[in-house]
Amino acid sequence: MSKGFINGNVISLAGRSKKYHGVLVEDGKVTCIEDYDKIMKNSEEKINLNGYTVLPGFIDSHVHLMQMGLKEKWVDLSETDSFEEAKYYLEKDIDKKDDGEWIIGVDFDDTKWKRSSYPTKKELDEITEDHPMVLKRICGHIGVANSKALEMVDEDWDKVNRDTGILKEEAVWNLDEVMDIDIETRKEAIKRGIKKAHELGVTGIHEVVDRDGWDAYAELDDETELDLRVRCYLHYDEIGDLEPINKSEFLALRGVKVFADGSFGGRTAALNEEYKDDPGNKGLLMHPKEELDDIISMAESKGFQCMVHAIGDRAIDIVLDAYSDSAERIKELRHRIEHAEMLYDENIKRIRELGLVLSIQPNFAYKWSQPGGMNEKRLGKERLKKCDPLWNIQRALVKMAFGSDNMPMSPLFGIYAATNHPLLEQRISTYNALQSYITNSAYIGRDENELGEIVEGKKADFVVLSENPLNTENLKDIEVKMTVINGKIVYDNR
Repeated sequence: MSKGFINGNVISLAGRSKKYHGVLVEDGKVTCIEDYDKIMKNSEEKINLNGYTVLPGFIDSHVHLMQMGLKEKWVDLSETDSFEEAKYYLEKDIDKKDDGEWIIGVDFDDTKWKRSSYPTKKELDEITEDHPMVLKRICGHIGVANSKALEMVDEDWDKVNRDTGILKEEAVWNLDEVMDIDIETRKEAIKRGIKKAHELGVTGIHEVVDRDGWDAYAELDDETELDLRVRCYLHYDEIGDLEPINKSEFLALRGVKVFADGSFGGRTAALNEEYKDDPGNKGLLMHPKEELDDIISMAESKGFQCMVHAIGDRAIDIVLDAYSDSAERIKELRHRIEHAEMLYDENIKRIRELGLVLSIQPNFAYKWSQPGGMNEKRLGKERLKKCDPLWNIQRALVKMAFGSDNMPMSPLFGIYAATNHPLLEQRISTYNALQSYITNSAYIGRDENELGEIVEGKKADFVVLSENPLNTENLKDIEVKMTVINGKIVYDNR
């Protein structure tokens, strides 16, 4: 059935000056936007948009959607302002659980607490000795475990301090294996995540998963329950015999994920100079350059795009060296750097010359680079100026896509953050921020021929907003009124 989405303000992102009033959709594709009479005449069903603004659907270029769905069943600590408040919510969860069940607290931010320090194993033991308990920091690179949880962690795991209970980097990521989350639980979490994505106007995601996560997505796809475009990136050491695949129009395995370092929040991002608030500590390099060389070569031999997490300047230096020496198919496969928070001009120039693409999270800058905020405490005022330099990246003509990394998963907040960067000189326009969250995300996912613009022949994926983001400063307050994927209305809040 042909559908006419009429009486709208259509911003196609294919040409800044052009505006349209409707979209004709047939067989999941846009077939007309320029001839309003044709749209009215040829549409078997007409959907009145009441003057709302229509944009191509948001594509989150770096997200953990399954983890977001799992978190809904865990204890949210993101708004706590002290360990005592966190303890209150954890104890409430214990009251609901049988002995031996896991207690998982997520997204605590110690920089918002009255004492700016991590909890300890001893403090968690005082809460419970009958349940394995883990608290995960908001960055995802630091966790704290009680004694019962540590008993379940193999002795050969790296980056586990059994005296303090502190877990770092892969010790945090591998906890899912210990918790033994089955595939049905994962599938239900994905469904919850998809529902949230639809509510936020997200029509596509670049999802970082482990092998079990990929299997869960594949099963949902087989069951035709995947009404979101998902491009998966699998941890490099779990690839095995898998190869890149477009499993369906909704699900594809695009690339491999590798960590070069950690985070500023966990003081594990690799720096050339020590942390201002932790003298002697320059963070952690997860792989020497030789290992990165091997990982990149392995990925290229299989045709995988490389997605390398690098936040600190030392990590970015070594990643650029590895790409420069090892990669032969950068532009073809569109190898990427994730986050790339601490960028100096010379490295932006190298990124452009190599033809790399970036996945940036503007919400990081807005949340943590405010005057006197976490990044200034960690790095000092001079290095703070090099954090998330959006305008410098754009000016250098480097392809920059935006993602959320779940902090939070809200494109409109990300666009607001990009246009209100704490450093005035690094703010970009709303139009360019929209391009980064839509058109550029389609490009770095190698989907630009089908997604990222509302034009004839491309997929009918779009979002309907209560206000035109180009005409308001209240970007955070804009409501998503409708989300459409393949011409199907998957969310309707008119």
